[in-house]
Amino acid sequence: MQVKRQILDVTSCQVIIDLPESFVNHRVELIALTLDDVDTAPKRRKPHPEIAGKGHTHGDLIGPLVAEDDWECLN
Repeated sequence: MQVKRQILDVTSCQVIIDLPESFVNHRVELIALTLDDVDTAPKRRKPHPEIAGKGHTHGDLIGPLVAEDDWECLN
């Protein structure tokens, strides 16, 4: 796969780009993104106020809650 990246200042509804000769007779995908509105930081999610702070962690987060001897599917 070959890539051509070009950043342009858009002044009208049409943009003309020159592609390399190696793109001729191939299918290409063109994606237009605005760079001014890009928010790279993900928004932090918050729990609903009625349930915020009510959760508790019991035991080990990695290990199973039930001993392996009690697992019927292993027998």
